[in-house]
Amino acid sequence: MIAPMRARWALAAVAVMATLAGANVAQAEGPTIGGTVESTLGLSLSEPSPFARVRAGHRRSVYDATIAVEVTATDTPVRLSLADGEAISGARRGHLVRGHSIIAIPLRAAAGRGSFRSLDASVDPVLQQWGEPVSLEAATIRLRQAVRGAHQPPIGGYHKLLLVTVTAAGP
Repeated sequence: MIAPMRARWALAAVAVMATLAGANVAQAEGPTIGGTVESTLGLSLSEPSPFARVRAGHRRSVYDATIAVEVTATDTPVRLSLADGEAISGARRGHLVRGHSIIAIPLRAAAGRGSFRSLDASVDPVLQQWGEPVSLEAATIRLRQAVRGAHQPPIGGYHKLLLVTVTAAGP
């Protein structure tokens, strides 16, 4: 009596395996999905907003401006950074200038909710990072300029060429 029962279980197991094997064959006959994605790295910038005074005081005034950014990258990690495009070293690096006049406090930058970083450092600050591929990922670069003294002229006419870069590590 025990032997015939084992035979039935074995027969049922063979039938299930045959059914599963048939299902795998049916799926294998369908279209193959896959392909190669070329490395893509893209950066789009808006026109910077003009500096606007956000705090006025007797000892110090603070001005802010923004630049809207869109980033596309297939390789990771992705880094958004900002650099002084006019001076690689010296007193002018990271400072707004007008002719020979230089604002003493360096220009600072941040992205999103990140903290502000000085642009006069010897290493260009990474403002934002992504650990996965991004497509048209929006970010906002915030610029902040503090000015000391009540007699400091408004920052109108001061300028700085900034280099916005996006980099990604390839495979």
